[in-house]
Amino acid sequence: MATWRVRAVGLAALGLAAAAWACGGCAAMPDERRATFGIDFRLPEGASRTGAVVFMLDGVNRHVFNELLDAGRLPNVKKYFVDRGLYVERCAANVPSVTLANETSLVTGLFAGHHGILGNNWFDRTALVWRNYETYDDKNKIDEDFLPPTVFEHLADATTFSLFFQVHRGATKFTENWMSAGPPYFFGWYGLVDRITLWRFDLVAEIARKRGAWPAFTIVYQLAPDMEAYRAGVSSDDYRGALEHADAHIGRVLRDLEAAGLLEGLVLALVSDHGMMDIEHRWDAQRHLRRSLGLSVALEDEAKETNFERRLNRYARYACVTTRGDRYWALHLRKPRADSQDPRRPAFEDWLARPSAEDLRQYPTRDGRRVDLVAGLLACEAVDVVAYRAGDGRVRVATRQGTVELTREDAAGPPGGPPSGRQVACRIVQGNDPLGYAATVPTGMLYGQARSPEVWLRQTADTEYPDLVPQVMAYFDSPRAADLAVFAAPGWNFGFPNKAGHGGLRSTEMYVPLLLAGPGIPHERRPGPVRSVDLMPTLLGLLGRPVPPGLDGRVIPMGR
Repeated sequence: MATWRVRAVGLAALGLAAAAWACGGCAAMPDERRATFGIDFRLPEGASRTGAVVFMLDGVNRHVFNELLDAGRLPNVKKYFVDRGLYVERCAANVPSVTLANETSLVTGLFAGHHGILGNNWFDRTALVWRNYETYDDKNKIDEDFLPPTVFEHLADATTFSLFFQVHRGATKFTENWMSAGPPYFFGWYGLVDRITLWRFDLVAEIARKRGAWPAFTIVYQLAPDMEAYRAGVSSDDYRGALEHADAHIGRVLRDLEAAGLLEGLVLALVSDHGMMDIEHRWDAQRHLRRSLGLSVALEDEAKETNFERRLNRYARYACVTTRGDRYWALHLRKPRADSQDPRRPAFEDWLARPSAEDLRQYPTRDGRRVDLVAGLLACEAVDVVAYRAGDGRVRVATRQGTVELTREDAAGPPGGPPSGRQVACRIVQGNDPLGYAATVPTGMLYGQARSPEVWLRQTADTEYPDLVPQVMAYFDSPRAADLAVFAAPGWNFGFPNKAGHGGLRSTEMYVPLLLAGPGIPHERRPGPVRSVDLMPTLLGLLGRPVPPGLDGRVIPMGR
């Protein structure tokens, strides 16, 4: 038998074994057993019963979520979260709205530009390293690639768990379930992958009993909604089924916790990393760069060379490196040399020199032209927004309706004391209303009045670009930020064969639901907005732990 067939049969056998193990013969169980996993969460007498448990569902469209919730199709979310806690309907994700940037934000309380993980893949122009966390070689390198402490590290004196949550530096225990969940993932049985992950709460229970204390923090990752959206679209029954599946099986864990008398002492949270929107059109961004704009673009596998000198020689042949998500695209460009003599063979500085805003507007091509990269991208129907540095402390955000310039300044603090906070100003430099803010944002804020990130979130909450101003400004704080950050128009992605996508700046992908329940949490439903970076400091506060300074997140008020 051919080797690939042997492997396929082996994977199939492993997948079926995993399915049987995770199901635990549930088809033969009575109804009351199928409602739980049967995990024994009982703790010894006198054991601590406090802690936080976070369920992160990948790719939740909040409109579909609300539709199912209001129709009674998410009964466990309603019973264990809505009826006994706080439901914030609009929680702003981070720019770019892709999974691993947002996972890192959830556990650090920082915007993506402030922790440095700017996507599921990114390019570092100083080391000439191209990282892709969706590959086997790179997937667990993410913890090495950012410096700010995680919630696990803030709770280093306690037990913490990461169940299939990829960003886990400092966790007492990380379980990836590769042997059991790998085959179901290979076959596209994403609901089974999630059930296997939830079943690993048996390990949480075992260690809690041994240590005589419930873990201070546990986070569990559920991937099926995101994967079903890719496969069938947000508007599909399959996507709704994935959310109902998540509700049913998270409910099994919660009933087991309830049976052990633990729910009253635990803080529960349910959140997503980003929203999703349906995709109707795909645009080959790489082809456009090469053929229409005439740029020499490096291939992704150039970065796989481990020797720095060889990487240096390879990248010396190119003017552009790109990294991307579904609806987010990053262009890293070399600065053109002013002394270049032959327009048909433009010369460039090394990768340490970034192009200026003026360079981007007249960038040399392989065929001797000078092209306006910003205008050339915005001329494409697939492109919604292009953002780029305009100089020290300045960022420009361009749409087909015009351009705004963002700047940051320190707010005045007490006499003789430090600044009270970092404020961001936005000024229209071309067009009348480039971001569609005029109806809700005070006029002064569109013409240079600096305001705090929290004010910008509130004032832009009802627009199509919520929280854009402080978050795009923060994005360009990172040395890994692109020279051009490009975001897709509604209904488009940058060449991926998926029926749904995310990564852009629109409210559909930026807003997710956030639910909290447990001690000290009010029972109410709020429109919001809050941010997903608020979750980490809020949980620390609810657990009676100090909230570290310098976070982008804020403690969500529990009073009215």
